[in-house]
Parts: sequence; C-alpha cells; structure tokens
Amino acid sequence: MLEKYKYHFLLHFTILIWGFTGIIGKFLDLSGLQSSEVVFWRMLIGWLTLLLYLILTNQNIKVSSTTLAKLLGNGILIGLHWYCFFEAIARSNVSIALVFMSTTALFTSVAEPIVSKKKFIPKELITGVLVILGIAIIVNDLDYSENPDFKLAIFYALISALLAAFFSVINSVLVKETKSAVISLYELFGGFVFIAIVFIFSGDIVVTELSINKTQILWLFLLGTICTSFAFLIGVYVMKFIPAYTVNLSVNLEPIYAILLAILIFKKSEVMTLNFYLGSAIVVGSILLNAFFKKNKKKPHKVA
Repeated sequence: MLEKYKYHFLLHFTILIWGFTGIIGKFLDLSGLQSSEVVFWRMLIGWLTLLLYLILTNQNIKVSSTTLAKLLGNGILIGLHWYCFFEAIARSNVSIALVFMSTTALFTSVAEPIVSKKKFIPKELITGVLVILGIAIIVNDLDYSENPDFKLAIFYALISALLAAFFSVINSVLVKETKSAVISLYELFGGFVFIAIVFIFSGDIVVTELSINKTQILWLFLLGTICTSFAFLIGVYVMKFIPAYTVNLSVNLEPIYAILLAILIFKKSEVMTLNFYLGSAIVVGSILLNAFFKKNKKKPHKVA
C-alpha cells in the first residue's frame, strides 16, 4: 500500500517544503532582514547548490545564446516574484500572502494564450468570478485601521502571483528544448544578478553591510537549499511517476499547508476571522475547479 503511493507522499512532502517557504520568510523578516536581502541570498545559495549538483552529476549545462537570453530574462521575473512575495509577508502575515498568491492559477489562464498561444477555456471565467468573489470577501473583512500595510501587502501578493503565472508559462515552453535543472540554474543566476544590481544601486542593499547572524544563516541555508534546489529536484523527479494533472492539482494545496503551518508556529498572529477562511476556501476551491476544467479539456492519448 505504502509502496504504491510513495511518489504521492514524496510529492506532498515537496509541497509541504514549498509551503514552509513563507514561514522562513516571516522568520527572516522578524530577524531584521529586508525582502531584497532574502531574495539576494536565496538566489545565490540556490544557484550555487544547483551548480554543484550539476557538476557532481556531470551534466551538460551548455545552451544557445538565444536560449540563455530567455532563461536570464525569465530569471528576472522570478527574482521580482520572490521579492514581491516576501514583501507581502513582511507587510501582513503568511496566511494573507499565500491566499492572494493562490490566484496564480487564475493569472495563468490569462498568461497561457499570450505566451504559448493556448486557446482560452470559457469555463475558466466561472472560476475567475469565484476567485474574485473570494478575494472580495477577504478584502472587505480585513482591518485596515489597525494594519494599514495590509493594502500594500495585497498589492505585492497579487503582483507576485501575476509574475509567477508568466514565468511558469514561459518555463513550460522552455522545458521542451532544455533540461529543467539547467533552466533553473540560469534563471537563478539571472535573477540573482538582477536583484544584486538593482538593489545595490538603489541603496536597498549595502555590500559592506551584508552581515548576517548565525540564526539568519541557518534559515537562509534552508531556504536556498531545501526550499529551492532540493524541492525543485524532487518535484521534477516525482513528475516522472505521477500524471501532470495530479501534480498540478496537488500543488494548488500549498496555501492550505502553509496557512496550517503558520497557525501552528505563529499562533495568534496568523489566526484570522471566519469570513477570511470562507473567502480563502472559495479561492482555493476555485483553483481546484480550474484544474478540473483543464483536465477535461485534454483529449485522451491513444495507445498504439
């Protein structure tokens, strides 16, 4: 029984790790690190560990100049996505950031026709309306008088979701011609260089002040290795044994895992109102419904 579902357990373990990303982001925010610094270290550590893995496994990392330009450009989108994500957490909490981040699937329905020329599914309008309804319930329920930063947090979370949708769709095109690990290697490097240049010149990151304590080093190491390189490699591995639909459906459960973890760890600061959880349930339920529509759209493969 366990042997039959071992890859499903591995998949959900990976999703749990991804869900823990927001928890680590909150710990680092509370420790005094800025979002720009978190992304700077995450991309650097993630890139170095992935590079080490590719070298040790003797994999070819050569790509054409055209592909390289696409990968580096997409890496910039990933870097901006992570910055907005951690900024949303810093200005609110993990629960709020993750619920609004789950709108990535909705934005993907918009990004796919633009990037990969896929036909728009009319049924997705239903899920879009439901997502907007869920978001409206949450937005109207939040207390902005005591937490004025919530509005900006929602903005950052939605921008993060939009960027995640576009870089994911772009990757779905790039993966047809380049290995997944190589894609991530160059994207992490491109994102790191962009974040370093922009925030160093803007003064947000001061090179001479890039000092971190032992606790921050531990959290950053876990974020860059376990939550980035390791989670990516395991995520790609299980896709060989589990249908894409099952993987995509399971990934949409990340907000639920993250919110439950946040409540267990941060307790009162993460406990929200009943209306918040009602709106969250509508949003997450809509995303799962969207995945169901996408599955039914696909024609079954004929066996030769």
